[in-house]
Amino acid sequence: MTGKTNAMKPLRRKSHHDVTDGRVPGQERTLESSYEIDLLSDEGSIDTVGRCSHHACDCGCYKPAGGRCADCNALSCIDCHGHCAACGRPLCLECAVFIEGGGPQRLRLCQSCHVQIGRRQRLARVARFLLSPFVRFGRNDDEQG
Repeated sequence: MTGKTNAMKPLRRKSHHDVTDGRVPGQERTLESSYEIDLLSDEGSIDTVGRCSHHACDCGCYKPAGGRCADCNALSCIDCHGHCAACGRPLCLECAVFIEGGGPQRLRLCQSCHVQIGRRQRLARVARFLLSPFVRFGRNDDEQG
């Protein structure tokens, strides 16, 4: 060799971009991007150099995307994303309303289902109050004594 060092020139380049639709229709949002470059070294070996970048979801987590909220169109991770227990709409943590259920878990509801359940509960309380002079209620609303 003549003493000059050969500059490492890329033999192959590979890039990967995992994207989804953004909050604004027509815009893309990058979830993960990575690239690899194979280089031929001076010693004759093939070296691979790469980089991977993960981008945060709207919930602030760096986990894989779980889904998009039906109300605000935000992207949530698989742990923060959920569905309304009544209608099944996909919801993020900010748009969900949690109520205590019969078991140890809290129920996730959308705003409209939460309002409907609140109306039903108020109507049941009013009906129970109006009928209380005539009907003796047991522990459950279905039982009559």
